[in-house]
Amino acid sequence: MIRNNHSLIYLCAILGICFILTCGCTNGDSSPQDGDTIPPEGADTPQEPDYADTGNWLSLPSIDNEVDVFYVYPTVSSNSSGFMDIESTEERALAQGIFTAQASVYESHANVFAPYYRQMSTQVTMGPDELATDTEEFKRGAADVERAFDYYITNLNQGRPFIIAGHSQGTMALIELIKNRFGDDEDLRTRLVAAYLIGYTVTDADLEKAGLTAAMGANDTGVVITYNTQSPTSEGGPMLMEGAHCINPLTWRTDDEYAPASMNLGARFYNDTTGEFIREVEHYSDARINAKTGALQTTIPEGEDLDIGPYTEGVYHRYDYAFWYRNLEENVGDRIDAYLNTTA
Repeated sequence: MIRNNHSLIYLCAILGICFILTCGCTNGDSSPQDGDTIPPEGADTPQEPDYADTGNWLSLPSIDNEVDVFYVYPTVSSNSSGFMDIESTEERALAQGIFTAQASVYESHANVFAPYYRQMSTQVTMGPDELATDTEEFKRGAADVERAFDYYITNLNQGRPFIIAGHSQGTMALIELIKNRFGDDEDLRTRLVAAYLIGYTVTDADLEKAGLTAAMGANDTGVVITYNTQSPTSEGGPMLMEGAHCINPLTWRTDDEYAPASMNLGARFYNDTTGEFIREVEHYSDARINAKTGALQTTIPEGEDLDIGPYTEGVYHRYDYAFWYRNLEENVGDRIDAYLNTTA
């Protein structure tokens, strides 16, 4: 397993801009505990977003579907302050680009809500004994996500069932959300269709605190779907840690059954910074879970030259949505149908 060190280089490797790098985070055991406080607002800290202001939402959809999605984007900011400046046109455009690349998976089946939040940027430095989850910057961004979710539930959701979904730092913040909000709230757990917490380690301890379970098939509901993609020869990146749950998005099983590329309904590639569509490839790659490490392993087509950012060989973190796009899209619809049929 990859262990954390505390250098700036390491932090940049796990918290990159989506087009060049993508976010990963530190050990789940380092997550803020109950009673932790968010440090006071500093002079260089962006103002706390008011989620009653529609301008602080990346996406406020028309209500055309029976189910919502609350989506949180991965790291897009390299702001020197250490925080994403959510008033910046340039930084908002980066969030909009990755929204198109990832959240479009959900849009054909659900109403997708997405807040801007003061996420930790790539420019955060850490002390020798400090983890990313210990930082003021992460805690403040995660607190924004929780406040946005609370506003969404109280003012926007109107009692509909919902999905929560994210990637990388977005998933990291959502893990904190489910631990802090779902464990003691039966109504939230009952209305949860599924949680797509992709691109970061989700452990048994996380699930226990949230009162949730990991997905075991294609149609179970109220469950957590999670995986981290890499090649069979990769040693893994900083997102994949001990105890990671994993489900195969081609078989929707959690064993090590091999799924050939013929089961891949289509990989869909975007320019993550602009949202520009690049190409779609049917039967792109195969998939198998490594039962020892919890990695989702895949072999990409021969001759593919993919930019994997700062990671070691075969860490396909950046493509956790792209490789499995059409299978994810289909599965969102299947889980919604299963939920609605069960509660009808």
